[in-house]
Amino acid sequence: MTRILTLVMVVLLLVAPSRSFGAEQQIDDDAVRITADSMEHSREDGVITARDNVLVTWKGGTLRAESARYDSVARVLHASGNVRIARGNDGIIGDAVRMNLDDGRADIDNAMLSVPASSITLKGEKLTRLSESNYEGERSEFTTCDWPDPSWKFGVNSLKVDLMGYATGRHVLFYIKGVPVLYFPWIAFPASTEKRSGILFPRIGYSNGRGARLDVPFYWVISPSQDLQVDLDLLSRRGVGTGFDYRYLRTRGSEGHLGGYQIYDQLQDRWRWQIGQSHREIFSADANLRMDVNLTGDRTFLADYGEKSGDYNRQSTDTIVNALKTWHNFALTAHLKYAEDLYSPDNSQVVQTLPVIGLSGVRLPLPLLPLYFDVDADLANFYRETPASGQRLHLFPRLSTYRTFGGWLHASVFSGLHLRGYATGRKADGNAQGADGDLLPETGARLTTSLYRIYDVGGADLVKVRHELVPEITYGFLPERSQQRLPLYDVVDRMAWRNMVGVALTSMLNGKFAVGETSEYRDISRIRLLMGYSFEGGRQDLLTQVDTQRPWTDLIIESDTWLGKSVRLNADARFNVYDRQISSVALGLEADDRQGSSAGVGYQKARGDAEYFEARLATSRLKPVTLTYAARYSFDKGDFLEAVYSAEYRHKCWSVNAAFTQRPGNHSFTFNFNLAGLTAR
Repeated sequence: MTRILTLVMVVLLLVAPSRSFGAEQQIDDDAVRITADSMEHSREDGVITARDNVLVTWKGGTLRAESARYDSVARVLHASGNVRIARGNDGIIGDAVRMNLDDGRADIDNAMLSVPASSITLKGEKLTRLSESNYEGERSEFTTCDWPDPSWKFGVNSLKVDLMGYATGRHVLFYIKGVPVLYFPWIAFPASTEKRSGILFPRIGYSNGRGARLDVPFYWVISPSQDLQVDLDLLSRRGVGTGFDYRYLRTRGSEGHLGGYQIYDQLQDRWRWQIGQSHREIFSADANLRMDVNLTGDRTFLADYGEKSGDYNRQSTDTIVNALKTWHNFALTAHLKYAEDLYSPDNSQVVQTLPVIGLSGVRLPLPLLPLYFDVDADLANFYRETPASGQRLHLFPRLSTYRTFGGWLHASVFSGLHLRGYATGRKADGNAQGADGDLLPETGARLTTSLYRIYDVGGADLVKVRHELVPEITYGFLPERSQQRLPLYDVVDRMAWRNMVGVALTSMLNGKFAVGETSEYRDISRIRLLMGYSFEGGRQDLLTQVDTQRPWTDLIIESDTWLGKSVRLNADARFNVYDRQISSVALGLEADDRQGSSAGVGYQKARGDAEYFEARLATSRLKPVTLTYAARYSFDKGDFLEAVYSAEYRHKCWSVNAAFTQRPGNHSFTFNFNLAGLTAR
């Protein structure tokens, strides 16, 4: 009898599920590990039941819950009670979950999904995980703000989310602080941190010249190295404009963009347009091509629409193409320029360079002689609607020598010959094609040295100062020669008679600063004084025309000074010693704390030409508000050329920007609203 009872008990134990109580228990089933305060394991059907402080780990994820039931045969996990699932940086919480550990599919009740990479939080009555990056939700809400009280959110009846691409939803309500304000039958937004195509938030505005404005931009990621933005620009007084901006990257650092704008102007009853391109092609380390294209359909386009591209106040539109190939001592260039003077009644007098090809050779040593050979040569084709047009060959070969005396005094002398040859199609007087030429010698010399001293300052920040003085004397000579018979295209055709000496003195301060346990070297100041005296003849530079009656040039002062690590002062002033007044001056003061606040002021004056003042200010000290202001005032016109006021309120998950612009004859207002993480980028 005793043996029978013992056999029955053994059988019952074999068929009954194993049970453990008390301290934390652990079961490992292949790649799944389960720990809990108590567990049951049925060997008959392979079901593991765990209760209290349940932790389930498997490849790629973990789950915590109050209770769980795992079918080791089907590899299906059921869990309930404060469920928390973590996979990488993403996290899901919910009331209950059913998950297949083989394919990753999971159904979660009352779930909330957080995706830190895209700042998106998704909450739904039921959330289904279809794969590693794909989810579906029913009666869901999503936002990039913090829960439980987001500043804004979308309520969606049916939602599909691809964490590698987009989220799309149907029957969508937009809430601000829990209050529904907008309805969308369908919506899509990027759910990835990578650049994604999509509609950007519209910009709205108003100006007295164009009326009410609604600008709807669409952003398209063509490839990792190409993108395109297309704008639909609705202007109540002018019509519907379309704009585009195409950007691209190429091999070896080559890059560029192509943009344009077109509108049928209802006010002027005609098509109006602008196109622009900037391109840099790097063929190799010693060969490149640079191109800037700026074309408009009419001469007043930029005045009416140029603020969209930032070119509203341009004096001319220039299309320029430059190609360069260099060798050790040589450089081959090609240059093309087509310009349109927007301030002239027409473009008939503007000289177009189509094109000029140049070759330069630098410091070519001559055998057995302490001389070097340099040459500049170019062949240019000039065109303009009114005569004269034609071609010009300009050669400037020269010999030079360089000497150093005592290791501290440096001298150089050169002598060369300008050879200019012309072939003219039709002259200004209407005569037939002709040819002409000219030879003009030029000689110059330079004498310079460098004196420096290092001072120990011993300050807490500034440790040492290096002061360097560079005095310089130059001489240039061009003989007097009438050149009135030659065509006039640029300054090369009218070289001024010159017999002039120039003196300059440059003072440079550099500092050694202590930065923690290390040191850094920074420029402190650079001041340059220069002046010239003409023994006979005249002078010619960019700001002073030829003057044969006054031998002294303007006294020129150039300065670039750092008044601290974040404050910079620069100046360029020219003083006329005969009139005893400033011929021109350009002053600028800039400050930047590198924390979002900056300021700058500038003053420019050219006697008899223009005088204006400009200022700009930006501050983020009033966080979360950033204020900016920029203005330019013309003293000669007695009015502001431009004034721009803008304010941006930036929240963690949204921002709003408003700007008011004043220009002569046109005032405009723009408004832009952004939801963080939901715009294509």
